[in-house]
Amino acid sequence: MTASHHDPRFALHQRQPRANKLDAKQRAICQLDNAYSEALRARVRHKGRFSAFMDGAAYYIDLEAPCPKCGAMKRRTRDRSCYTCHLKRGGANFERIKAGLAPDKIRSKASHLDILARKRAEAEGERLEKQFGGFKLRQYPTGRLMVTFPDGYVTDDLLTYLPQEVFALREKHPDFNDALNWAGWR
Repeated sequence: MTASHHDPRFALHQRQPRANKLDAKQRAICQLDNAYSEALRARVRHKGRFSAFMDGAAYYIDLEAPCPKCGAMKRRTRDRSCYTCHLKRGGANFERIKAGLAPDKIRSKASHLDILARKRAEAEGERLEKQFGGFKLRQYPTGRLMVTFPDGYVTDDLLTYLPQEVFALREKHPDFNDALNWAGWR
């Protein structure tokens, strides 16, 4: 490798100063090692990007090269991509995260087929049943846990209960505790 690709001065850091993707680990090294900081600064073309990187800012303004798609001047500090386009691509997920919800994830083909097979097995009547004292449990392939209580009350899915209610039942009824251990609710 040439000197531009590998600088032996930074071998102990186990990371060469590269400008293509800037991350928090590089920032930490820059704060500890001035030589590393200067080497990285020399590789980052836009001064505003390096300043934003050292300040921990998510974006910087590049007046000389607006985005060809949207014309915005904001660039991501990490990889120089358009900040506005980045937000548009993942906008729905950002809104979900702000609302306290998990972002949408795309399932793999294998996991989708597994879920379909579990639903099919449940529709065909496949289930495990076990009696613990007055509690009767039915565990379905989809993970649904149906409980028949000693007084005859039936819940289609124990997940509809609040965790506090489940813990109270566990403490009150040792049989129910054993039942949930059998079902894998440890």
